[in-house]
Amino acid sequence: MSGPLTKSYVDATDPSHPIQKDLVLYELFERARERGVVGEVVNLETNRRFTTTQILDKADGYAKGMLALDLIPGEDTFAVVGCSTIEAINLFTACSAIGVAFAHPYTYTPMDISIASILPNMAPRAVVVGEGVSGKNCTSFLGFFKETDTYPQSDKLPFIEHIFYDNSHNDRAPAHKCLNPLSQLTEIGKSVSDQKFYEAKKSVKPEYRLHHLFSSGSTGKPKCIAHSHYSLVNELLQLRAENVEPMLTMNPNIDEMISYSCAALVLAGKVSKCVFTPDINRDVPISEIGKVITQGVIDEGAQYLMIPGAVSTMIRDCILNDKVNFPPIKFFLNGAQIVSRGFKENLKEIFHGMAFTDYAMTEAFVIATTSLYDTKEGDEARMQARLVVKPNTQLRIVDTKGEVVDIGEDGMVQVKTYSQLKEYRKQEQLTKDLFTEDGFIKTGDMGVMYEDGTFIIKGRTADAIRFKVFGDVIYPGPIEEAMSQHPAIDDISVISGSTNDYYGDELTYCIKLKADAVRPTEEELIAYGTTHRLDESQRPCRLVFMEELYYTDNSRKVSKKKLREAVHQMIAKDLTTGLCDWYRNFVAELTS
Repeated sequence: MSGPLTKSYVDATDPSHPIQKDLVLYELFERARERGVVGEVVNLETNRRFTTTQILDKADGYAKGMLALDLIPGEDTFAVVGCSTIEAINLFTACSAIGVAFAHPYTYTPMDISIASILPNMAPRAVVVGEGVSGKNCTSFLGFFKETDTYPQSDKLPFIEHIFYDNSHNDRAPAHKCLNPLSQLTEIGKSVSDQKFYEAKKSVKPEYRLHHLFSSGSTGKPKCIAHSHYSLVNELLQLRAENVEPMLTMNPNIDEMISYSCAALVLAGKVSKCVFTPDINRDVPISEIGKVITQGVIDEGAQYLMIPGAVSTMIRDCILNDKVNFPPIKFFLNGAQIVSRGFKENLKEIFHGMAFTDYAMTEAFVIATTSLYDTKEGDEARMQARLVVKPNTQLRIVDTKGEVVDIGEDGMVQVKTYSQLKEYRKQEQLTKDLFTEDGFIKTGDMGVMYEDGTFIIKGRTADAIRFKVFGDVIYPGPIEEAMSQHPAIDDISVISGSTNDYYGDELTYCIKLKADAVRPTEEELIAYGTTHRLDESQRPCRLVFMEELYYTDNSRKVSKKKLREAVHQMIAKDLTTGLCDWYRNFVAELTS
C-alpha cells in the first residue's frame, strides 16, 4: 500500500505467490508422500492413530471400491453419517483421489427428520453409516429402509444405492440385508486395476466439487455449500510453512469445515500431527470432555489450538479447576468473528501464547486474520481483533446502495476470493442472490476499515440493535462474549426486546443460568459488565431469565429469530417483563 487509504477497499493480490489453477487436492497429498513427509492423525475419542501413509494407502483401497461401484467423478457424491473420525478422513481422502464429491453432514435431533431434509441436498449414491458417540445415527438412518430388502429402497432417500456400516464406535451388526461392512468397499475395489485407478486420478478437474459443507442453519434450513478442489488446494498453498508442530482441532462431527481443512493440512505436509477432539456427547459432562482434551494437548505436544472459543473455555476451566501445569502454546485460534478483548486476555494468560483470531465463513473459508508478528504492536492489534485481508483476496465495505464507504464508516462487508464456494447445492436463486454483479460475496457482516487497510467486524447486519438513547448501533457479540464468563451464566443471547420510534431497540439480555446458580441482580450484572470493558450503551434495558434459550433446529446455536419472537410475546402480555430499574427510571424522567 503506497499511502493511507481513503476508501474502504483492499486488493491483496500477491504476484509472488500466485493462485494455482491446475492442481487438485490429492496431488498435494501425493507430493508430500513423494517428499517423504509423514504426518500423524490422532483421535482423542478412541485413542486411535494413523500415519498419513496409512491413511493414503487405505484411501486408495476405498477409492478403487468407489470406482467398482461405478460412482462418476465430477458428478456423484459419497456421504458419511455417524462415521468415526479416522474412517471419515480415510473416505474423504479417497473421494479427493478420484473426483467424487464428499459430504459429512451433521445430524441433529430429531435425527430422522434432519437426515431426510439434509441428504437430498447432495443425493449421495453411496453412504457409510455408524453409530456415532450418541448411538442413534445408524438406527435413525436405517429407519428409512426395510430389514428384508437386499438392496436399499426408500421413498424419502431414493437416490441411495449402496450402504456400508462402520463399526468403529460400536461393534454390532444391524440386521438389514442391504447393509454391507465397510471392509467390503475395499474388497470389491480389488477388481479395479491400478491402471484404471491411475486414469481416474488423472481425470480429476480443479473445478470438480470436492466437499459439501453445511452452514449452521440459523434460518432453520441449513444450506448445502459445495466447494471445489480449486478452493481448498489454494487455501492450503497460501500457507507457506511446512511440517510445523502438532495442532489440536475439532472432531468432524462438531465442525466439518475446520476438521477436514486441518486433516488436509497434515496430509499435504503442512502440519506434522493433527489431534482431533472427542465429539461432544451430551451424556458425558463437559468437564470430563475438557479433561480428555487438555491431557491430549499435553500428551501429543500440540503447539497450536485450531478451535472455537467454547472448546478453549473447556480447556481453560480444566486448567484452573484441576491446577494443570499446561505447556505454553505458540498460538490459539479463537475462531468466531467477534471475540472480546477480555476473553482473549483471559486465554492468553492461561495458554501463554499469541491470541489469534480469524474472520471466516463457510462459503469462503478464511477471509482475514489477525497479525502473527510477535511484536508489542502486533499483540495489541490481535487484542483489538484488527484483521488483515489474506493474500490474493479483495475486500470492501459498502453502504446500502453498494457504494464503497469512506475509511472509518460502518458498512457491509463484501469479499471476492479464490476460495469462495462453487454453489449452494440445488438452490440456484440463493446462489445468485449471494453474489453482487461483479462477483463479490455479500457476507451479511458489518465492519469498519482503518487507513492501513486493516478492519474489524462489528456484528451481523441482521443482529444490529439500534438504541436511539445512545445514538449508536450496538452489536450483541462483544456483550455475549463478556457476559458469558459470568460464573452464574450458562448461556446468554442479546436481542432487541421491544422497539418503538422514540427509543429504538431496547437492549435485552436473555440468560440461562447454571444449575443451582443464584440469580444475579441487575446491579451485579452491570458491575460485572463494566469490569469486562462494556460501556453504558451496552447495559441491559431488560433482563429475561429463561430455563432454556431457543436454538436452531440443528441445536448448534441460539436462534435469535425464535428468541425475539418469544420475548416479544412476553412483553406483549406484560410490558414490565424483565425491565431494569435504571431504564425504568430513565424513561420516567424523560416522560415526566
